[in-house]
Amino acid sequence: MADVFGKINVLGLGSGLDLQGLLDQLREIEEAPIKRLEEKKDSYESKLTEFDWLNTQVISLKSKALDLSLESSYLTRNVNVSGSGVSASAEVGALTGTYQVEVTQLARKNMWESQGFASKDASVATNDDVIQIAVGDKEFSVLVPAGTTLEGLAKLINEAEDNPGVEAKVVDTGSPSDPYKLILKSKETGEDHRIVVTQELADVSFSEVTGPPNIWRSENYTNPDDVVNSTGNTITLNITAGEKNITVEVPDGTTLSELKDLINQAAENSSLKAYLRRDSSGNYFIDLRSPEALSVSQTPDTPSLFPYEVETNGESLNAFFKIDDIAYQRGTNEVSDIVPGVTFSLKSPGSATVEVSPSLEDVKSTFSSLVEDVNNLLSKLREKMAVDIEKGTEGPLYRSTAAEKLIRDLRDVFSAGVSSNKHIKSLFDLGVNFNRDGSITLDEKKLEEAFSKYPDEVKKLLLGDDENNIKGFGERLNDALQNYLGPSGLIALEQNTTKRQIELIEKNIALSKERVEQNMAVMQRQFMALDRYIQQLNDLSSYLETQFKSISGLSDKK
Repeated sequence: MADVFGKINVLGLGSGLDLQGLLDQLREIEEAPIKRLEEKKDSYESKLTEFDWLNTQVISLKSKALDLSLESSYLTRNVNVSGSGVSASAEVGALTGTYQVEVTQLARKNMWESQGFASKDASVATNDDVIQIAVGDKEFSVLVPAGTTLEGLAKLINEAEDNPGVEAKVVDTGSPSDPYKLILKSKETGEDHRIVVTQELADVSFSEVTGPPNIWRSENYTNPDDVVNSTGNTITLNITAGEKNITVEVPDGTTLSELKDLINQAAENSSLKAYLRRDSSGNYFIDLRSPEALSVSQTPDTPSLFPYEVETNGESLNAFFKIDDIAYQRGTNEVSDIVPGVTFSLKSPGSATVEVSPSLEDVKSTFSSLVEDVNNLLSKLREKMAVDIEKGTEGPLYRSTAAEKLIRDLRDVFSAGVSSNKHIKSLFDLGVNFNRDGSITLDEKKLEEAFSKYPDEVKKLLLGDDENNIKGFGERLNDALQNYLGPSGLIALEQNTTKRQIELIEKNIALSKERVEQNMAVMQRQFMALDRYIQQLNDLSSYLETQFKSISGLSDKK
């Protein structure tokens, strides 16, 4: 009997019944609630993903709504130029208006040229020498070693660390004899960047090419320290530069260098400038230079300190132009300091009309894009909140509180208007239409007409009017969307609720799995006991059957 009632390792082997299959079916029944919980968890997790999507959509809409609610969005400008001589551009917020512009002269870069040389490799320095060049109020010196070539001199000038704005280059003029010249050119336009070669090399002389100013010159002297007034009396210089009258008292014993300083001190804030110069022959002299009309007289009239009027038809390097009949001059052809926010680019002599007007093109584009985005969002929300009757499935945002409220808020904001406007009272006057299927469409023709005919009313509808305490569409929409964003927004609140539901489901799943395993362990033990018991009964039945047959056999033999 020990073998009959021994341990059974395979469930059902002893009884011959499919106890394992029955146990598997019972497990499936026990785990059915867990599967439903897991499906619900998957639904909530899908909902979380949709909330991220919805959050992104609301942020995008809010960005465009914010653009419509900012004053700066309505400060862009259109610029229309008719005529010649000028182009123009306007910054955001530029002063609007119509301006008559007349250009008579463009600003130019100053240029000097040397005498001609046979080649660019010709030597320009027999001995060590120094060239000095002034640019406006700045001056720099370049040491030129003996044997320096014409091209080498250009390189020395260009690479000088204190070069304030001179570009040097060697050009081939094509002249039959001595075609190579050194050209000095200012890097910037205007009088403030005019070049003056104040000290020439012994082997190189220069002449001014571009717009020489009016010039009066002193006698030549051997040294800067030579005395220019040895009369025993003071000489009074009377200089007129444009409308500026300049008086300079020159005491007895004044040197050439001191005379230059006296003149520049007295001529401060005028167009006059005195330069102490040395020519290629080694002579020192003073040039009085002014782009304006220049005249010099003195008392007593002898000895004359400035006997030579070198240039009488001087020119300015500045641009000359008029805006609304007011004359201006500037050292550049890009003029941005006359009309706030407007830059006039002077191109050539001529006249033009420049009209600067408000532009709502960017606003219109933003509004059109926003309407399109809202329509797409509503369409997507309808899909995600719907129930598929055929499949019996719910959309991931079915019965979402945030989604349902967002739809209502969007419709409310889109339906509001400004009653104080005469023509553009609501978005419907901008071509916005609500359709029966819940979609929004935009009549582009109606939108264009509203923006072109009634820009001020469009601005009041979209931007609002602080003075009359009117909120614009942009601000209302921005405020409404803000309620859905951030850690305390409606989307985040529903997300947190969904996360808590997921956590609760996960706990229930874990507890249910534990309970199922415990129940299955009990049933497995019971089934194993049943299997053994049935086997014992089967074995006992077989034993008794054998005994009955044995007894029956003995009876038959008798």
